[in-house]
Amino acid sequence: MTERRVVATDRECVYVTQGWGIHDERWASALLEIGLTPHLVSLGRDVSDALEMREAVAQAAHGGLPVLAGPLDTVTPALVDLGLPLVGLSWGYDLTRAHERDQDLTWLSRLSGLIVDSAWNAGIADEAGVDPERITYLPWGVDLSVFAFHGPWIDAFVLGVPPHAPLVVSLRAHEELYRVSDILRAFAAVPRRLDVHEDFPDPYLIIGHDGSLTPELRSLAGSLGIADRVRFIGRVKEEDLVPLLGRAACYVSASEVDGTSVTLLQAMACGTPVVVSDTPGNRDWITDGTTGFTFPTGDVDALAQVLIRVTAHYPIAVVERARREVERRADWHANLPRLRTALLSAIDRA
Repeated sequence: MTERRVVATDRECVYVTQGWGIHDERWASALLEIGLTPHLVSLGRDVSDALEMREAVAQAAHGGLPVLAGPLDTVTPALVDLGLPLVGLSWGYDLTRAHERDQDLTWLSRLSGLIVDSAWNAGIADEAGVDPERITYLPWGVDLSVFAFHGPWIDAFVLGVPPHAPLVVSLRAHEELYRVSDILRAFAAVPRRLDVHEDFPDPYLIIGHDGSLTPELRSLAGSLGIADRVRFIGRVKEEDLVPLLGRAACYVSASEVDGTSVTLLQAMACGTPVVVSDTPGNRDWITDGTTGFTFPTGDVDALAQVLIRVTAHYPIAVVERARREVERRADWHANLPRLRTALLSAIDRA
């Protein structure tokens, strides 16, 4: 485990979220790293409804501390009229979903600042009337010292697969939005033998995470006749991602919508070829054939063809360019000063 870099805190702030998960841990740690001690308020954990959340935030902000709050579709709107230095934090597809549903986003212009993780979301905010000077582009980046290029590999025995089997890895939640069933159907079209040599092992599909569709996905693997080549491994701990991604022939995501996917960046950092749906968020990072491979969302046949190609031949030039792109734009620690600037600038604008 790498040593966390912590700056002596000289100011305070308020961090507001819904629930609590690994990304909240990252943001809380990031605030400490840039010298801001966060008072934490979680809807669903610390408070039960929007009214309690407003009261808790007003009390925590005592006199005008900057407030970092998201997601934008559930948390931030309830806080815009508190008269505080409020910086909205876009989570995943919150802005994209609101935009697709033609929801009124003009309230965003009342924020003291807005942090987005993709150029697509920045464009949505600009269209909603947010002053471009108040928009901070801050990808949910990668700790490059942890997600090393060509780092350790997981032991195939742990996964129950042959030692040299090509692995297709999926790590998205088992919900409709992420279209994991498309990955199963596409994988069913990947030949068992990717090479003419009789000893070349069959490819295997490793499905991480879980969700409401897990039983259905297990059943689908059986009906497609690929259950013997599919491994459902549940949620993967952060510390186990590097060896899993390092061992993978490719990482695949068929999601309908994304901002900047952290797992995508982690795979790129590890030197793992990435195969992702052609969404605006993914296009921010993946140029087909240059830094990874894309397919039209929902096109199972196209996905199958990409998987066949990528699992048969390791695209060294592509993964090297992908790593350089992550180093250039998604170094989490190098990007963090933007977070401090956004929060402290919000005080002057409130």
